[in-house]
Amino acid sequence: MSSECAEPLRVPELPPARWGGRALSGFGSALDAALLRAAQLAVDAILLPAPEHLDELRQGALRMGQAPLADRPRRLFAFPEDPPRARELRTTFLRSARGGGVVRRELSFEYRGYFDEAARRETLVFEHWMHGPRRPAGTVVAIHGFAMGQPRIDALALLASQWFGFGLDVALPTLPHHGERRPQGARFSGEAFAAPDATRLAEAVRQAVFELRLLQGWLRQETAAPVGLLGLSLGGYLAALMAGLYDDLDFAVPLAPPVCLGDLAWRFHSRSRRFERPALSRDELRAAFRAHSPLAHPLRVPRERLLIAAGRGDRIVPPEHPGSLWRHWGEPEIHWWNGGHLGPIGRRQVALRVRGLLERLAIL
Repeated sequence: MSSECAEPLRVPELPPARWGGRALSGFGSALDAALLRAAQLAVDAILLPAPEHLDELRQGALRMGQAPLADRPRRLFAFPEDPPRARELRTTFLRSARGGGVVRRELSFEYRGYFDEAARRETLVFEHWMHGPRRPAGTVVAIHGFAMGQPRIDALALLASQWFGFGLDVALPTLPHHGERRPQGARFSGEAFAAPDATRLAEAVRQAVFELRLLQGWLRQETAAPVGLLGLSLGGYLAALMAGLYDDLDFAVPLAPPVCLGDLAWRFHSRSRRFERPALSRDELRAAFRAHSPLAHPLRVPRERLLIAAGRGDRIVPPEHPGSLWRHWGEPEIHWWNGGHLGPIGRRQVALRVRGLLERLAIL
């Protein structure tokens, strides 16, 4: 069924836009199209494997598309320790902010993967904007997109100053394999996260979920205040996935969220010039990435705690993705901004919609 990313996603019927909005969305679409052309070259040159390694790619996809994950995708996120807890905390003061300050925090924890169950020590790094000494109204965990992971840039894209100005604390985590956490030899932030091997990508998503769960619990314990997630693109994917895994999120706001990575991967596989024909079919890619698709998990957060926001002209995460999430979630509040994926995420309307959500929830 389409709600499980097994068939093509349906294009939603968007509300009408004024001429200026249509023009801005068209401009955003053009910017996105240029980025997609550049991304195709990068995928061909860096991410897709050499022809002699195609069998490994197929085996990884087959492994993800079979039982038990095909039948019970929730198993991917069955952690030995839930909720997880940090083993060690380190804090470094960074700078003052009006009404508070910004620190860097490092939470060390023990982690075991799904396919590789050997225990290893990992460290979650996040920038923490805090109001002091008074208790915050709540905390926004602002999750960056793919290839991001630089807190100062992430803060701009994720509207951190707006949330802080509303009286909310803000946590800006760096996702696994991004920013300062990218492994040695990685040519760009997130390269190891977007591995074409479906099992490696699943492990990256799984670890990101574990860390967000750890961070959510730590913040709630430290502040005794509500904690919610707001994510952009890949961050929106993770925020949406978390809403299907846990029922205790105080709010969740996915911005431009993809929901079927198989469809996004097919776009690059089908246009690649490295192979005479795609290494995997569209259906095989959908099955390979289904276990961590937000569409494979029933919503566990009450709909009134949700807001989806996306771009009318988005070509990188087309409207059928947030539109499918909206239907899967039972049609909660959704807002379409004028522009594309790279367009005006920071428009005032998005911040006002989020503020309205938090006021209705009595967080603000």
